[in-house]
Amino acid sequence: MTLQQERDQNLIVQSFIRGLEVIRTFGEGATTLSLSEVATRAAISRASARRLLHTLCDQGYACTDGKLFWLTPRILELGFSYLSSMEIWSFAQTYMEELVQRVHESCSIAVLDGYDIYYVMRVPTRKLLKSTLNIGSSLPAHVVSLGRIQLAELPDEELNHFLETASIEQYTRFTVTDKDRLRQIIREDGAKGWSVVDRELEEGMCGISVPIHNPQSKTIAAINITLPPSKAAEPGVLDYLLDQLRETANQIHCELARRQ
Repeated sequence: MTLQQERDQNLIVQSFIRGLEVIRTFGEGATTLSLSEVATRAAISRASARRLLHTLCDQGYACTDGKLFWLTPRILELGFSYLSSMEIWSFAQTYMEELVQRVHESCSIAVLDGYDIYYVMRVPTRKLLKSTLNIGSSLPAHVVSLGRIQLAELPDEELNHFLETASIEQYTRFTVTDKDRLRQIIREDGAKGWSVVDRELEEGMCGISVPIHNPQSKTIAAINITLPPSKAAEPGVLDYLLDQLRETANQIHCELARRQ
């Protein structure tokens, strides 16, 4: 470890990390948890879990009836702090809604972070996934078009590291799990400037995505349309949707440039 790394390590507050782990223990199927369940899921002692949970309750981010704990709506402040800090999210919703009105399919914007993409904006028209996607939901980047088109922006060294260390699971019979093939697909998507992923995460879902660029031409997110594979297979549908996506991404790009 270098001297700089040692200095950086000294700046890390372990108790804060444990607090974040406690928050992450709650979720779908775990809306209310006991002290023991939180301690086990967060891999911390019961004493630490008790202190952290009661701190969250004291600050209004959680509640308890003495036996069980649950998060309160105030926890949304943490996520909305990110959304409000990015100017793009203040106007992109309007362009997305106009796109959905034209194409009658669901539209989402997501950002790449590590091995996953996180949904930051969403205008749905129907439920295509078994689990409902909301703002803040995450999916493995390599198996959805929103992720692949952003992975395409990575330099070779970073993409190689991603593929070498990512957990590449088989979700459906169509999922590409061969890492060399994945690398090839991602690079091809980058050359085209768009990505289509068909039935690789769920057999009832096909997604088409394009990147969103800031005024400096750096990819900051991706926007997609999600539709049934049967419709995607109809002649001319993907070409039409790609044109519509590009138009919306360009509208967002131009608005960002205008506001600078």
